[in-house]
Amino acid sequence: MSQVSLFLIGVSGFIGGNLLLTLLGREDRDRFDITVLIRGEDRAALIREKLGLKTVVADLSDRAVIIAASENADIVINTANSDHPVGAAAIVEGLTKRKAKTGKTGIYIHSSGTGALTDNAQGEFKSEKVYDDEHVEDIQAIPADYVHRSCDTVISAAGAAGDIRSYIVMPPLIYGRGTGPFHRTSVQLPALIRSALKLGQACHYGKGIPWWNGVHVQDLTNVYLILLDDALSANPVAPHGADGFYFCPTDRQFAQEIGTRLHSHGAIPTAEVRTFTEAEAIDALGTWAGFAYGSNSRSKANKLFKLGWKPVHGEGNDGLFESIIPEYLAVLEEGKDQAPIVHFDEMYALSKNS
Repeated sequence: MSQVSLFLIGVSGFIGGNLLLTLLGREDRDRFDITVLIRGEDRAALIREKLGLKTVVADLSDRAVIIAASENADIVINTANSDHPVGAAAIVEGLTKRKAKTGKTGIYIHSSGTGALTDNAQGEFKSEKVYDDEHVEDIQAIPADYVHRSCDTVISAAGAAGDIRSYIVMPPLIYGRGTGPFHRTSVQLPALIRSALKLGQACHYGKGIPWWNGVHVQDLTNVYLILLDDALSANPVAPHGADGFYFCPTDRQFAQEIGTRLHSHGAIPTAEVRTFTEAEAIDALGTWAGFAYGSNSRSKANKLFKLGWKPVHGEGNDGLFESIIPEYLAVLEEGKDQAPIVHFDEMYALSKNS
C-alpha cells in the first residue's frame, strides 16, 4: 500500500499537537507520510529531531509556500487559525492544482468553530436556538463576514464545486489537557480560572445565563480521525462539500462550577460568583470577552454520531466540570498571570462585526 501524504497545519497548537501525537501512536502510523507546517526553525528542529517528521518552516500568510505544500499532499488538515482566509484559500488553490495535474481529488479537513453560531446576548439571556449539523442551510445562512465564515465559505464552495473534498469541523469550547509537543491547554476555561484567581472569586459576563457547549480535546481529536479514515476508505460515506459541516458538543459550561470547585480546592476564598465589571472582563478575558463569554453557542452533533463517534468524556464522566481542577493545576504550571491567547486575525474579525 502506497503512503498517504498528509500535510498538518497547527501542530504547535492545542488541537493540532494532540492530533499529531495521537496519529503517531496509531498502529497504521506508517501509512502516513507526514509533513508539518511550523513557525520558527527552533520548533521545526525539535519536530525533526524528536519526532522524525518533515517540516515546512512558514506560516499561513506565506501563500506561495502553502500552495506548494498543499499541492504535494493527498490530505491537508488545518487546525491552526480559523480566521485566516488567505491561508485557507492557498490550501484550496494547492489542492485544486493537484487535481488538475493528477486527476486525484485532494482532501481538506478544516478547523472552524461554533463561534460562528454566536449571538450578541452579552450575558443577558439564554437562547433556545440549537444548531443541527444536518440542517446545513442554517449554517450557510450565517453572513460570510462573521467570525470563522471567511474561511468556511471559501472551503465549502470549493468542496461543492468538486475541486476538493472538504470537511469543516466546528468544535465548541474545548477543554482537557492536550498531549502535543508545545501548547497543551485551551483558551476559555484557563482564562476563566485565571480571572477567578486574580479576582478572588469566579465571575461571569452579564447575567451569566447564555449557553455554550464543550468538548474534550481527545474526543475532538477522534472527530478528525473519523473523517480522515472515512475519506481514505474505499466507500466514503461522510457528507462533504456544501454538506460537510460537523458539530461535536458533549457538555455545557457554568461559572458557578468554577467557583465551587476552586473554592473547595482552597484556591479562592469564596464559592460565590458575581458579574464582571466591564474593565475586569477586558483585563481578564480580553476585548473579545462579550463574544467569547457572554454569547450563546449551542449545537447538536448528529452527523458524527451516525459515523460512529463515541465521545468518552462528558457530564459526570471526566467532563468539563471535572476538568476544572486539572486545568487549574495547568494554569499554575504555565503561570497564572498569563494573558488570554487570541489570534490577531480573530480580533480583527470580531472588531469588524462588533
